[in-house]
Amino acid sequence: MHLGPSFSAPVTGAGAILWRGTGNAREVAVVHLRHGEWCFPKGRTAPGEHMVAAAVRAVSERSGLSVRLGPWLGATDYSEQGWPEHVDYFAAEVDPAATCPSGGSGEVDDVLWLPPGRAADALSRPDDVRILGELRNRAPVSTSSVILIRDRPVAAHSFLSAYGAGDPFPGADPDGALGIVEESFAMGRPAALCAELGALQELSRRLSPVVVDATIPAGGLLVMHGTPSRVVSVERHLI
Repeated sequence: MHLGPSFSAPVTGAGAILWRGTGNAREVAVVHLRHGEWCFPKGRTAPGEHMVAAAVRAVSERSGLSVRLGPWLGATDYSEQGWPEHVDYFAAEVDPAATCPSGGSGEVDDVLWLPPGRAADALSRPDDVRILGELRNRAPVSTSSVILIRDRPVAAHSFLSAYGAGDPFPGADPDGALGIVEESFAMGRPAALCAELGALQELSRRLSPVVVDATIPAGGLLVMHGTPSRVVSVERHLI
């Protein structure tokens, strides 16, 4: 009998780099798993669960903190017991006064807040160090999130909740949409809005020099992360 190779789609997971403070006082959270790995809070996605919802759930389970997500930072691919795993990571700012439960939770037996340089030395996987570098590139400052929706997907609630946004504002024209975006970024208050394709395209032009690709297919969402002065990053998701 000839034994052929084994095939498997990657096991998918999601997590976040929790951060607090600014400038030289910035710290990130690293967790120690009981089997010996130092990493960021992460977990596998459940069947039918979107990765942003999985990231928020995993962070809560591993650190005991409830968070809202910021920009996507990238993904890592590695093998766990011979099987491929793919993990997407997001930034998540934490209130400086918030503390993680002593000793972690579940498979986590310790949680440490460290300056980025010390965190890089502690991490077990080189790819996690790469993702930590993306925190500086993609989330250099505190941002707020605005979610643009063409046709509200049925499963959008958990997605909006992951970013801290409530029910979307309906039918915004370009001027109304721009006002919602500007208020969200100025107040640091996440928001979501539904708009026609033309309004989204006009909004993208007004947000120049950042070009927002408004060609969102059915069930698609755009997430913009910004400050009062600029859009920092834009992501497109399918639900």
